[in-house]
Amino acid sequence: MLIARYNLGADYSISDFNTVGEAMDHIATLYEQRLQKENPRLNQLQYRAEDLFRFIDGHREFVALVFLPASQSYKPHDKEWIKEKLLTHLGRQQPAPSSGRGPASNRSNIQSRLGNQRF
Repeated sequence: MLIARYNLGADYSISDFNTVGEAMDHIATLYEQRLQKENPRLNQLQYRAEDLFRFIDGHREFVALVFLPASQSYKPHDKEWIKEKLLTHLGRQQPAPSSGRGPASNRSNIQSRLGNQRF
């Protein structure tokens, strides 16, 4: 799977991953690194899914290209597909919410890949 990110101007990057899960972890880590850079004095950073989605939407283009072995080609997926996969992937990493408010209630409890920060 390839992730292509394009910002305003000529700034772009392409990253290659073996699985969709690895790609979703990478996207979340990119955002967490940006938060750390913007808030170097904070010991703990918290953010919501909507904040991560704004990070994605802040790019002129953010595309996932999923390799299809049968056709030896890549299928492009847009920002909305990436957001859905992020929610599914990050939600799987957490225990069921105890508040009883449904799946959305555990979004604020997803452990960051950078240590003590929380999603």
